[in-house]
Amino acid sequence: MSPQRRPRDWGNLAEGPAGLIAERLLAADVADYVRFRAVCGPWRRCCASPRGGGGPVDGRFLPRRWIMIDKASPAAAAARRHRFLNVATGECIHTDLPELAEHDLLMVTPEGLLLLFRKDAPHGVRLLNPLTRHLTELPPFATVLTPEQRNDPHQGLRGEDFRVRGVAIADSSSTSTSTSTVVAYLKSPTTLAVAKPGDERCTKIDFDHRLMLYSTVPFAGRIYHATAIGIMTPETTTSSDQPPRMLTAVDTTIDPPFSFCSMSDSLHLVDNGGRELILVYRTVSHDEFRREYAVYRMDLDSRLLIPARSLSGRAVFIGLSRSVSISPSTFPSVTGDTVYLGFDCGERTKISGYHVGDGSIEHSQLIKHASWFKPSTLVDCLSWCIKSNGKQLG
Repeated sequence: MSPQRRPRDWGNLAEGPAGLIAERLLAADVADYVRFRAVCGPWRRCCASPRGGGGPVDGRFLPRRWIMIDKASPAAAAARRHRFLNVATGECIHTDLPELAEHDLLMVTPEGLLLLFRKDAPHGVRLLNPLTRHLTELPPFATVLTPEQRNDPHQGLRGEDFRVRGVAIADSSSTSTSTSTVVAYLKSPTTLAVAKPGDERCTKIDFDHRLMLYSTVPFAGRIYHATAIGIMTPETTTSSDQPPRMLTAVDTTIDPPFSFCSMSDSLHLVDNGGRELILVYRTVSHDEFRREYAVYRMDLDSRLLIPARSLSGRAVFIGLSRSVSISPSTFPSVTGDTVYLGFDCGERTKISGYHVGDGSIEHSQLIKHASWFKPSTLVDCLSWCIKSNGKQLG
């Protein structure tokens, strides 16, 4: 008769093995890491806390794979309960965000953070990690205004009056000692503001304000903006004799891949699963007055836009200020190598997507002018949340 096995005391798991498990979970997904720490006190003590008060953005804990969809249900709106979708695995979770009762939601960053404006403090701006509940204090956007702008009653000083069009984080690495820089593209007045957590003021990056920055996307440690004259990237490393400045990553004026019209066209940068940076050019055929699309792959080494006939098998969703890339192997209801449109694209009621390989159009199944519309499919849901920002989501 074999000796009876003693039950394992997982709560007293040694710090080394528990720490190794936590490290591997964090490498896969921050949500799994948070669940691991929630099991018991000994496990929490063996791994770093992802939550702190007002400290810097820790790149290890960014919810990069998670996207906020909507409120979990109308009845739960008062509790600020929202649904989040993991675009890599398809997992869906519900999370309570009581912070939204005390803040206005300005925007969702590509890294999954929520940009909040404090209602109880003059012009205060914060970043909230919805999975760890970590809050990062940022200097007020009003600090980039000149004295003349601050005294102009038409400018406004409340955070939401700045009309944030894009925000992302540069230099966010996998180490806790890295210094992350937040870059925000503001409208009214048009400004590119840069700040690190703990700064007293935002720093303004000078650029041609006649240029509209159509996308704000982080990729490989840098932030990229699509403009009518090329792909720009801010240099956020500063010194006393070298303030932040805008650099050109791809100059499209030398050998223009397309003829851009600011009245009708738009540009959309997409991080395609961390593998490549994609540019979608959305235009109007002036002879037939219908929408047309072109896709380019950004070659960072040669600094060129290369026409693309595929999206590496993935599907991308584009809105006027946001984008997301997903895999059909995780979400079988989407078609690979397809660009799906957000609901802030005017043609979305007629066109659902554009197939990159053959240039064909996928027509929308929506009922036109349906005021009672509620997303019922994955495509409609992602198209809707890519459109939404600020109070539309909060």
